[in-house]
Amino acid sequence: MKRNPKTKVVLGDNQPVMRCRAIRRRKMGKNVESEAWGIGATLVPQEKLDMDSMAATTHERCTVKQADVKAAWESLQVIIASALANGQRVELGELGTLSIDVSVKTLKEPGERLRATDLKMGSVSFKPGPLLQAQLSRVKFAIDNDYTEPTDAALLDEALYNYFAVEKKEGINMKHFASLSGYGITRARKLMKEYIEQGVMEYVPMSRGYYRPTKGNFGRE
Repeated sequence: MKRNPKTKVVLGDNQPVMRCRAIRRRKMGKNVESEAWGIGATLVPQEKLDMDSMAATTHERCTVKQADVKAAWESLQVIIASALANGQRVELGELGTLSIDVSVKTLKEPGERLRATDLKMGSVSFKPGPLLQAQLSRVKFAIDNDYTEPTDAALLDEALYNYFAVEKKEGINMKHFASLSGYGITRARKLMKEYIEQGVMEYVPMSRGYYRPTKGNFGRE
């Protein structure tokens, strides 16, 4: 590990790599034809880092037990949620700061009285701190593929069959589906909707955005 003397934050020894892939994007602008496309980029889906993994890594780096890390976080997340709900800004050390704002349901005219019932919850904002800024400044980008046209229907069906029947996956999220199809997220969502309307795919109940084939499709028995 090395320490940045300016920010006094600890940086990893290995340079972080952000893996991307080329995709087709619709060009935007007043003078751009509606069917004009260009080449853009999107992140390659990576495995999610969950609390168990972070607790295990923390235990490897210091003497704190994995169970103690999880117990501390269970308490911290309640404290953080409560603070935000009370309008406080929450500083997460040198990682960054969380804050929340409010807005009105409908703008009032000058002279009208603003009541509490006119308000609604706004968005949660995150302002990166010196640790995150320093780490992101070290990122190296890597492109995993040269751009190709989106996968045609037959090839996509084959890719989905291999994914579910051969690799034995139980579900697929939208980022991975977009990667298989060669489209961006927006077009991939429309394509998944078409699959659902055709009755060959369905949403996985109680999941966080995962889909699976209906019985008899793409190798699902």
